Amino acid sequence: FFFVDTMLHTMQQRAGWLSKEARGLLLVILVVELAAAMWLAFDDTPAPATSTSSALVANLMDIFQASSTADAEEPDYDPKMWLQANTSNLTFGGSQTTSGSLTISVVTTITSTTVISICGSTSSGSVDLTGASGSGGALDCSCSCDLTGTAGTTYSLSTYTNAGSASAFTSTYLSISSSFTNTIANAVFNFDGNSALSLASGSTASFTASSSFTGAGIFEALAGSTVTFGSSSTTAFAIASTIASTFLVTSSSVTTFSNTVDVSGSSAAVSIGSSCQFISTSTTTISSSASFIASPGSSCQFSGGLSVASSTFSMTQTTVSVSTWTLSSSTISISSSSAVTVASMSQASGTFTASSSTMTVSSTATVAAATWSLASSTITISSTMYTSSASTISVTSGSTMMVERVEMSSSSVMYVSDSSTTWNSNGRARCRGKSKFRGRSGCTCNFNSGVDVDEDSEMDLQSTTLTSTSTVFSSSTCTLSSSTVTSTTLNGTNASTTLSSSTTITVSSTFYSYSSSTTTLSGGSTLTVTQMQMSTSTITISDSSSTLAIEGADNTAVAAFGTSSAIQGNGRLGFRRGRFTMTSSTFLVALILSSASSAFGHQRSLLQTDLTTTSPAVSACGSVVSGSSLTIASGASLDVDTSCTYGTETWDIFGTSSTYTTSALANGNVDVQSGGLLVLSSITGSPNAFSINGTLTLSGSMEVI
Repeated sequence: FFFVDTMLHTMQQRAGWLSKEARGLLLVILVVELAAAMWLAFDDTPAPATSTSSALVANLMDIFQASSTADAEEPDYDPKMWLQANTSNLTFGGSQTTSGSLTISVVTTITSTTVISICGSTSSGSVDLTGASGSGGALDCSCSCDLTGTAGTTYSLSTYTNAGSASAFTSTYLSISSSFTNTIANAVFNFDGNSALSLASGSTASFTASSSFTGAGIFEALAGSTVTFGSSSTTAFAIASTIASTFLVTSSSVTTFSNTVDVSGSSAAVSIGSSCQFISTSTTTISSSASFIASPGSSCQFSGGLSVASSTFSMTQTTVSVSTWTLSSSTISISSSSAVTVASMSQASGTFTASSSTMTVSSTATVAAATWSLASSTITISSTMYTSSASTISVTSGSTMMVERVEMSSSSVMYVSDSSTTWNSNGRARCRGKSKFRGRSGCTCNFNSGVDVDEDSEMDLQSTTLTSTSTVFSSSTCTLSSSTVTSTTLNGTNASTTLSSSTTITVSSTFYSYSSSTTTLSGGSTLTVTQMQMSTSTITISDSSSTLAIEGADNTAVAAFGTSSAIQGNGRLGFRRGRFTMTSSTFLVALILSSASSAFGHQRSLLQTDLTTTSPAVSACGSVVSGSSLTIASGASLDVDTSCTYGTETWDIFGTSSTYTTSALANGNVDVQSGGLLVLSSITGSPNAFSINGTLTLSGSMEVI
C-alpha cells in the first residue's frame, strides 16, 4: 500500500488535480493488479481466462458505479470522463489545466459564447492563443495574466475585463470589438514588439483606475471607438499610441506618454477635461483632420515635440508647454487666459488665433503662408521671427507683441492696430520682398535697433506712433498719415516717402535723401531734422502749412545739398543754426533763415506787394544802387530785377571758388528798416545775384517774386 500511495501521489503531482472518485478508482485498480500478480507468483495452477486483471477492473468499475449511484450524497458521473482531463466544464474550445498557482488555458476555437476566465482560484493565468481561430467572446482576467499568440495574427474578442495586477502580451495582437475595462489600481500591461491592444470601431475602453502600458508594442484606438479615462486615474503609455478615436480624459485624470503619439483622421477627437493633464515626453503628431481640445483648467505638456498637420488644436484657459511646435494647414486657437510656452515653432499655412492669452517662444518663430490674429494677448518671441509667403500677422485690441528681431519677406504683412496695442522689436527689423508693415488707429510701434524697408516693400502708417534708432527706406515706399515718427537717423535711397494729414517726423541726427528718392509733405505735415544730406532727389512741400525744418547747430556744417537736389512746392524750408552748402541744387520754396523756431510758422514768399503803394519806390536793373550804404526806410521799396546783368564777381564759399553774374550792386551796407521792403524780382528765368558789399540788416521785409 505504501507503494500504491506513492504512485498515486506522484500521479496527482503530474496531473495537477484528481477527484476523489478518480483517486479511489485508481487505488482499486492498482490493488487488484497487485493481488493478481502475487497470486500468479505463488500458484502454479494456470489462471482461468476469466480471472485476468482486465476482467477484474471491469467488474470493479461496475460495482463502484452501482455503489456510487446508490449514494445520494455523491453526484452522478461518468467514470470514463475522469480520464479525459475534465474539460467538459470549459466555455471555450480548448483545454484548461492547473499547475500549482498557475491556470493554463489553451484556446483553439473562439466564438460569440466563448468566455476565457483565466485565473479561477489561482493567482496567475496563461492563455495560449497560438492555435486559436474565430472571433467574439470574452476575456476575463482577475489575476496576473500572460497571453501568447503568433506574430502577425490578429485575435479578436468582444470584451476584455481586467482586474489583475499584471498582464503580459507575447506575439499577441488583440482586437476588442465591444469593450475593454480596467478596474484595478496600478495594473501593468506589458507588450513585446509583436503585440498590441487594438480597439475596433464601435468599441469602448474605460480606465477608472491607474494603469501602465509598458514594453515595445502598440496601443491602438481605431476610428469609431471611444476611450475614457476617469476617476482621477493616471494612465502611463510607454508604448507607441495610435489614436483615431474619441479620446476623453475626464474627472481630474492624467495621461502620460513616453513613446510616440499619433492622433490621426477625421474621427480622432482628443478632449482634455477640466483639471486633467495630457503629458507627452515623446513626439506627438496630430494630423489628417483630427482635433485636440483642451478645456478650462487643464494642462498639456509636449516636451518631445508637437506636430499639427491639417487639423485643429484648441485651448481655453489652458496651460500648454511645447518643445518644438510644427504646424501646417491647421487651425490653432488659444483663448481665455491660456498660457503657452514654446521653445521654437514654425507654421506653414493655416491660422493661429490668440485671444486674451499669452504665448512665449524662447527661440525662433517661422510663419509661412499663414494667418495670425492676436487680440488682447501678449506674444513674446525671444529670438527672430520670420514671416514669408504672404503671411499676415495681425496684432490688435490691446495686444502686445515683443520680438527680438523680425524678418519679413515674400509679400508678408504685419498689421498693428488700436490705441492700446504695442509692437516692439529689440533687434534690427527688416521688411523686404514686397512685404508691408501697417500701423493703424493709434497703435505704437518701436524699433529699438532700427528698421530696413527695402526690395519694393512698404511701411504704411495711419494714426500711428513709431520710434526707431535708424530707419532706412531703400527701393521702397513709406506712406504716413496723421502719424508721429521719431528716428535717430532717416535714410531714403531710391525711396518714396509721403507725409500727410499733420504727420510729424523728427530726426534727431541726420536725414539722408539719395538716388532719385522723393519726399512729399502735405496737409500741415512737418519734417524736422538736425542735419541733412541730399543729392539726386526731390523734396516737395506741397502746401503752405507744411514745413521742412533744419535745426542745425551753431558754427557747424549742418546740411549739404548736392547735384540735382530740389526742394520745391508752396511750403517752407527753414534753417535755424549752422551752415549749409548747395551744389547744382534748387530751392523753389519759401526759405526762412532764423534762429527762432516761431519764424518757421510765417509765410513770407509770394506776397507780391503792390509797389505803387510804396514811396519812394526804386527799380534797379544792371546798376550800382549805392556807393557806400543803402537805407530802405518804412514805406519805401527797392526792386532789383534779377534778369538784368551788371557784371561778374568771384566768391569763395567754404573753400569753393566760383564766378557769378550779378544783376545789381550795393557797394556798402544795406539796412531794410521796419516797414521797408526789398524785392528780388524775375527769379523764374535765369536770375542773377544781387551783390551786397557789406552787411544786410533785415528788420523789414524781403520778397522774392
